[in-house]
Amino acid sequence: MPELAGKSAGSRPRAYGRQGRASRPTRQQYRRILVVTEGKETERQYVESLTQTLRSKGVAVSVTTTHGDSDPVSVVRKCIPVCGDEKKKGETFDECVCLVDVDTHAHLDDAITLAKNNGIQILVSNLKFEIWLLWHVDDSTGAKTSKQLDELMDKHNLFQKKKHLSAKFPFHKVDDAVEAAWRADPALAACRKGANPSSAMPVLIKILQGS
Repeated sequence: MPELAGKSAGSRPRAYGRQGRASRPTRQQYRRILVVTEGKETERQYVESLTQTLRSKGVAVSVTTTHGDSDPVSVVRKCIPVCGDEKKKGETFDECVCLVDVDTHAHLDDAITLAKNNGIQILVSNLKFEIWLLWHVDDSTGAKTSKQLDELMDKHNLFQKKKHLSAKFPFHKVDDAVEAAWRADPALAACRKGANPSSAMPVLIKILQGS
């Protein structure tokens, strides 16, 4: 049974100062996560809001996006120098993650190979990221077209306006999305393209939980 988002990832030892009070973690104690997204709005908004919902201690998440039309290869290529610049500063990300869609991209396999060669976890959603969002409220695992996904997003009022998540998006139901993703694709993993529908987003949820 996969570990779900609501379960504890285990407690960390607490550092105490001279007065016996728990001290705040230093910058070096934080696990630093870089997430580079293909979408300019939806994925960024989702990851930033979900991080707040999970309230994972000791985790610092940086989200950056590609601009304009993009493909999975360009997403990975943007991730590589960001990670490299941090290494030059003497700081490193504990995890570098790229979020991409299958959609109509012809170079997904190239992106997966590039990510593997550079130690980056590329998480693929098939057909697109909306399937992961939908699974927060609808556990259907049947194949869907892009148009059907858009219609279901509208039906459940998950978008406030195009590509902007609703203010009432049910982030608290992330466990339901994790369960649906595992049912749809029991072999889900980073650097892998699953069938329609599928999403490797549970890998990021586990990372954000520090497990």
